[in-house]
Amino acid sequence: MRRFLSAVVAGVLALSCTPAFAGTKEDVASFVKPDQAGRLAALEALLKREGLPYEIQTFESGKKGAPAKGYNVVITLGKGDKDILLTAHYDAVFLRDGRMVEGVVDNAASVVAVVQAAKVLKGETLNHRIRIILFDQEELGLLGAHAYAAGPDGGRVAAVINFDVNAFGDTPFFATPKDPALASAVRKACAKVDVDCVSFPKYPPSDHLAFRAKGIPETSFSIMGAKDVHQLWLFANADKDSGLAEGFIPSVFKTIHSEGDTMAALDPKTVELAARLAVELVKAADAAK
Repeated sequence: MRRFLSAVVAGVLALSCTPAFAGTKEDVASFVKPDQAGRLAALEALLKREGLPYEIQTFESGKKGAPAKGYNVVITLGKGDKDILLTAHYDAVFLRDGRMVEGVVDNAASVVAVVQAAKVLKGETLNHRIRIILFDQEELGLLGAHAYAAGPDGGRVAAVINFDVNAFGDTPFFATPKDPALASAVRKACAKVDVDCVSFPKYPPSDHLAFRAKGIPETSFSIMGAKDVHQLWLFANADKDSGLAEGFIPSVFKTIHSEGDTMAALDPKTVELAARLAVELVKAADAAK
């Protein structure tokens, strides 16, 4: 009986130590702006409110039709000879009529998740320098990520953990890491958060690919409903053997980059799950590298 009571008390204490994030919905909603300058201002306001010092790294886009300059927002935690990056992009796409989409699913929810994770990681003592980077111009061709990877700190990067599309659902899926140490860290983090994470050998393009091109260990995480994840896996990885109906398009592709990417799609619990997962991924990667 004593052992049972001790276990119960330990469980209660563990739950009480689980990070609780207030205002998730409001924080995501703050990114719904008519232009990218507004989204940058919302991000700066959020970081200032949370007491997270940051710097803005300006880069030249170098792409015809894109804004000449982009603005990556960088939070630096701790010290170390090498960096572990926790990343998400904060830009959104424009429709053909010139209006910017709300960009909640893609990708304001992920931005809020990694900022919540940064609040927790700020109090951790780790072996690496941790950088939380909110990239600009992902939607224009991963331009912010490519600029950072090619920049003066690109050679310091030990691993990259990217978050993209984390607004609804309870089933995480990720780009399968080629690096054994990072793959092991992913397994340990998913077990720590007590979720079944689905590995995608072929994962939709996102900022992690800018670092893959440099040979840097990387992965990217998303969360959706179990059925959506299963269908997307088949669509992306099973090719002609998927069993999906001819012309099938995963539902998420009908939401992102469209007028349907709105606050109506948001489940704050998903954002908070992504934040907890991000914390454990960084800690596991830090221990592995």
